[in-house]
Amino acid sequence: MSNGPGRFTDEHGNRYATVHVENVEEWAGLLSWIGEWLGQAQPETVEDWTGFFGPNRLSLDVVAEILGEWSVAMRGLVEGDG
Repeated sequence: MSNGPGRFTDEHGNRYATVHVENVEEWAGLLSWIGEWLGQAQPETVEDWTGFFGPNRLSLDVVAEILGEWSVAMRGLVEGDG
């Protein structure tokens, strides 16, 4: 079902949008860089993260890992592997 240019919903009402492949590729690169940076965070940054979000939230290591996984998945979509 179309909801205007580049906007769609499925039979469950989940919304989808078309995106340029080049944008997805750039987003994947950005997520990868941020993930790598967070994975090498200094102890002060980890302490700030924990202080801001609380100890029961995702650690920076986990966030870095998730961003890396998203980056790989997005690159797979760009390359036609997803």
